[in-house]
Amino acid sequence: MERSILFRIKIALSWVLYMPVVGMTYVIVWLDRAFQFSLAFPRDVEQLQEQQSWLLDKLSTTGALPADADIESCEITPLDQSIIFRSNAGVIEVTYLTMGEKKTLKCFAKFAPTMGTIWNKTIFNLQLNHIKEGWFNTNYVNQDPQVPAPHVYYSEVSAITGHLCLITEHMGDDIEYHDYPYVNFTQEHLDMALEGLASLHAHYWGDTSARMSKVLPIEDTTVYLFDSMVAGRWSRPARKVMVQSWTLMNKPQTVLHGDSRIGNMMFPSAAGRGRYVLIDWQAVRKGVAAFDVAYFLVLSLMTTHRHELERPAIDTYYRSLIAKGVKNYSREQFEDDYRHGCICTLVLLSLPMLSGEVSAEGEAALLFVFGMGIWRERLRQYFEDFDYVWMADRYGISAQESRDAIAEMIAVIDKRLNGVLIAAGSKETLTDVLRRSNVAGEFKV
Repeated sequence: MERSILFRIKIALSWVLYMPVVGMTYVIVWLDRAFQFSLAFPRDVEQLQEQQSWLLDKLSTTGALPADADIESCEITPLDQSIIFRSNAGVIEVTYLTMGEKKTLKCFAKFAPTMGTIWNKTIFNLQLNHIKEGWFNTNYVNQDPQVPAPHVYYSEVSAITGHLCLITEHMGDDIEYHDYPYVNFTQEHLDMALEGLASLHAHYWGDTSARMSKVLPIEDTTVYLFDSMVAGRWSRPARKVMVQSWTLMNKPQTVLHGDSRIGNMMFPSAAGRGRYVLIDWQAVRKGVAAFDVAYFLVLSLMTTHRHELERPAIDTYYRSLIAKGVKNYSREQFEDDYRHGCICTLVLLSLPMLSGEVSAEGEAALLFVFGMGIWRERLRQYFEDFDYVWMADRYGISAQESRDAIAEMIAVIDKRLNGVLIAAGSKETLTDVLRRSNVAGEFKV
């Protein structure tokens, strides 16, 4: 992978500009932890409980509560951060009288993580996670019914500290599936997920309007920075696959959820009760639609289930995309994009700054290894049957180099996950974790 002198100079300049940003972000996080800067909104569930009058005023202003509501009670229940993995969140329940009738409003409140080290929060802020989530909820969700997301009552973010205050409807009539081996994931819900993604993608397909500036892409420079981070540790073919797959998937085709796994989806519990939504929009970005589809199918479906349903699922998504008005996008191009998306998903999980363990410690680290280990095994089994002749043709390397590059990235995940277990003081290895999580007999351990 030859690089010109001009290219190397651009990367060096990017590092020169990037490092002060890292340092400044770290200092801001340290100062905020030490002194807790004043925000225009509560910074966590504890402050929300102390500022109930602020909360009720915002719910009234946005119409979630009627103007004549006579408040009887307001209860805020914190959620266990170890279970929801880092985010500080709670459930709001307001009981009130209106026109002589007693009613209850339930909301979900989400804030920036309060657990983790200063470095963890620094990386979280450098990724602009809550800025992206806040902007998207403010500028898109309520305005565009095509977005499968909970209704937003309040969304505000601090661009300086990265703090978020997001209050949405509580999806009490919905059900969730776990990322690890699920039970009874129905064909109806699979179709809902595919059609929901198609609805999101089709609505913003080729959109170049001014408000799209609030949906950020991943700049090519970022990908090359990642490439320089792994130089000397990854082989040249693996680095080439990383750069090309990310560059291909970051073309501004439409809006992506960016983390479209089954654990970030909610489904109606029964006919007429609830609706399909995507939650946790902190990875939202511009990119190629097929990435969301590949990420969902490969990471979310148990291997035997995917073997049976992957081809029909791809058909369902593509038909829905075209039916919703997307033109000049051939099935052949989608098939190519989908395969690139599968490769890019593996790349994503191979890069520590993107895959999440930098923010995991203690019990959260063990949960991280449990979930990531399952995804690693699903990816490994997916690429057992991959078309490496196709990959060689698209990436300019041999079929054997293609196969070796994939195996190398899976080995990188293995090494890092075992490292996380050691750092967390666990006596288990990744193999032990996979064996323990193999309740459905999905993995070859």
